[in-house]
Amino acid sequence: MNLDSWKHKWLLIMFVLSLRRKTLDSLLIFLINMQGNKVFLILFLLLASTFSSYGQQKSKSQLRNERALNLKKINEAEQTLQKTSTKKKSSVGQLNALKFQIRTRQKVIRSIEQEVSLLDDEITDNLDIIASLEEDLSSLKNEYSTMVYAAYKASNGRTKLTFLFSAESFNQLFRRLEYMEQYGEARKKQVKQIVAVQGILLEENESVKAKKIEKTSLLGDQKAENASLVSLRKKEQTILSSLQKEEKQLKVELAQRRASLKALDKLISDLIRREAEAAARAAALKKDNSTAVLSADFSKNKLKLPWPATGFVSQKFGKSPDPVLKMVERNSPGIEIQTKPASQATSVFKGEVTAVALIQGFNKAVIVKHGDYFSVYAKLDEVSVKKGQSVNIGDKLGTIYTGSDGIAELHFELWQFKENGTVKLNPELWLRKK
Repeated sequence: MNLDSWKHKWLLIMFVLSLRRKTLDSLLIFLINMQGNKVFLILFLLLASTFSSYGQQKSKSQLRNERALNLKKINEAEQTLQKTSTKKKSSVGQLNALKFQIRTRQKVIRSIEQEVSLLDDEITDNLDIIASLEEDLSSLKNEYSTMVYAAYKASNGRTKLTFLFSAESFNQLFRRLEYMEQYGEARKKQVKQIVAVQGILLEENESVKAKKIEKTSLLGDQKAENASLVSLRKKEQTILSSLQKEEKQLKVELAQRRASLKALDKLISDLIRREAEAAARAAALKKDNSTAVLSADFSKNKLKLPWPATGFVSQKFGKSPDPVLKMVERNSPGIEIQTKPASQATSVFKGEVTAVALIQGFNKAVIVKHGDYFSVYAKLDEVSVKKGQSVNIGDKLGTIYTGSDGIAELHFELWQFKENGTVKLNPELWLRKK
């Protein structure tokens, strides 16, 4: 391997390393060194496109952050469940908490699997580079030995001075001197390249060792998470079996819930219609556009609204299968947020309290108007606001009710008034991502 071809190969290795480590400096050095080399320019473009697609995958740091966030959610759900575990009777709320933990634990395991896969890819890349470097190191050493031996033969074993002064003419002396300078420079370059390759080789070997240790740690975490998942599924099955024995009672409770939802639905739709008519009359008389301004402000905050309570979503918006009853479907106009007992419900946006009502099955409810948008907070025990009161983001509206089963859940809805009627909105599409 001549010096130029080895230089190109070494620069390519450095480029691949820079891709893996995402260091801009190394990329710039590579471009500078490759200036004018069309073959390597094409190779750079191909590898850059590969790097672009690789960049679309989640990085290890993203996966670690995702895992930490999910573990935090699991911990919060466990704390909520511990508050209800003192109740001997199994409940749908306990089942929902376990189901949430199982789903989140599965996400944690998937994150770990992706991290392990990324590490495997990196270790494979490292080993490929190490094999290439070892091959090049061997070639460089052989070339160096050959060069030294050739120089020795050319001088017939004589010292440098003897070799110089044994020249038959001044021109031959000058050529020998020039040869010795070039030979010395070549040796220096060769030694420098050998040292550089040895340094990179050492670094890559250390990197492989560190990644193998990291992989071993991740596999240990994965094993622990799998064990926790098995335990959670056993608990889920125990509670599910217990609840299925109470099928008749659960069907009665489901019918009562549907009736309560219907009453709440009528209350909200009637209230929104009255409020919309009043706002239209006020706007016509006073040319007041405050409703339109507030509506526009609210709509700009889609996916930015704060959560009305801490905890996790135990019942999603729209249609979903019942967690216990087979062949039974639930249709929720909002979401249920399971939280710790005595938790507070807070306003998601500035507005005005337009109603404080008592709904059978949903306890106390507070409705806040935000222009043409309305937020509904039900299943409250104590209410902290009154009708006509102005509220801001994060203001406390009331304490969330804790049922006889020890479950504290906030029922939250979002509505919008339009000229052709009212629309129920999926709250999770408006609240900020957790």
